[in-house]
Amino acid sequence: MKNFSLRAGRFLTLALLFTGLGLSSCKKDETTTVTGNWVGATSFSTFPGVTRTGAVSFVINNVAYVGTGLDGSNGNTTPRLNDFYAFDPSKGTQGSWTRVTPMPAAAGVRYLAAAFAAGGKGYVGTGYDDKGNYLSDMWQFDPAGTTGTGTTATVGVWTRKSDFPLTTTGTGRRGAVAGSVGNFGYMGCGFGGNWENDMYKYDPTLDTWTSTGFTGNKRVNASTFTIGNTLYMGFGTNNNTVNTQFWAYDATAGTWSQKRSLANISTSTNTYDYSGVARTQAVAFAVGSYGYVTVGNNGSNLLTCYVYDPIADTWTLKNPFLGQGRSTAVSFSIGNFGYVGLGNTGSSYFDDFWKFAPDASQD
Repeated sequence: MKNFSLRAGRFLTLALLFTGLGLSSCKKDETTTVTGNWVGATSFSTFPGVTRTGAVSFVINNVAYVGTGLDGSNGNTTPRLNDFYAFDPSKGTQGSWTRVTPMPAAAGVRYLAAAFAAGGKGYVGTGYDDKGNYLSDMWQFDPAGTTGTGTTATVGVWTRKSDFPLTTTGTGRRGAVAGSVGNFGYMGCGFGGNWENDMYKYDPTLDTWTSTGFTGNKRVNASTFTIGNTLYMGFGTNNNTVNTQFWAYDATAGTWSQKRSLANISTSTNTYDYSGVARTQAVAFAVGSYGYVTVGNNGSNLLTCYVYDPIADTWTLKNPFLGQGRSTAVSFSIGNFGYVGLGNTGSSYFDDFWKFAPDASQD
């Protein structure tokens, strides 16, 4: 489904509504100008693949790679996907998309997988296959190589790596969460018959997985972003209840610490309501020294966008996402911008992408 209308009237109503909510619900007696400019319907947003949800993304050397997922639109009888595309923002006036080598036949097709970049390569694994099986296999994508020869050659080479550890019930998983810090990847949680709360560190040089000792709540369809040497992880659901725990992993110290809860907490000295931040099947990304979360759902589709300040451990409202509400979208950041796209709401599947400038005023 292609839907590139900005619906200016709807935006004005939403902006006024969410501005009022953000200034009164997060921190008492705070007056702040809400910023964030969402831009869609330009050449960069023309994703060349089919509509999809539950895809993955990772960034290598300022080029984003997006692939896999499920296309359930138009009665598609073979909806699970293995194709991949690269977005380079430096090409042309708004960047360009090109098709790269799809995941190999041995990897099959999948959706609700997890992915990260580490050591100049991308890694994709877990998820559902075309028979609904939970997967644990991991695949490395090397953008420096090519597959095939001549006019049929495509960018990138896929290589199978060590499987991701099985769940407590001995299965693979779907809806896991992943991220990276420096040259290491991190992956965990998800669902494989039960909700999980494990988090592992991947060493690309040794091709090994090591537990990080995470002890927070179980969750599926969570989100992560990285600021400096810290991986932040939150959101998702635990036994179908939206998870309010928000955690940070200090990769230098190798320790987890719990941050401000995504809930409504009121005491005599501190009044705030971050329950609007909590959600599942959302996207998160970092630009500079701040993290951002948007879309997803908390009983209904959400358009709100929040920014996280790691120093103050606080969340502040930004201008709302301008596309249609959606779940299991993908996101990434390159330079000073975040990008959000794909996903679905009910039977509507999307192929649009939106570019976000955090500190600009909405056009």
